[in-house]
Amino acid sequence: MEFLLNNIQTLGFIAAILGTCSLIPQVIKILRSHSTSGISLMMYLIIAIDSLLWLSYGIILSLPPLIIQSSITFCCALIVITTKILWK
Repeated sequence: MEFLLNNIQTLGFIAAILGTCSLIPQVIKILRSHSTSGISLMMYLIIAIDSLLWLSYGIILSLPPLIIQSSITFCCALIVITTKILWK
């Protein structure tokens, strides 16, 4: 437990990296295939709103891992939303 308390920011960065990396393969697949047929627009709208809320929270509390993760997640969600709308 002491290790976690001493390295809590490292833990935050690792969690942020893993969470954000889960969206990147989908974004790459969409950009390569130019197909969004199996993608739920509603899901990515919720992810975008969620990431904006977490970004606000991170900014208010000055939490760099949360700010970085939320920014990247929002950008990924925005790419998916934009391509879903434009490539119908």
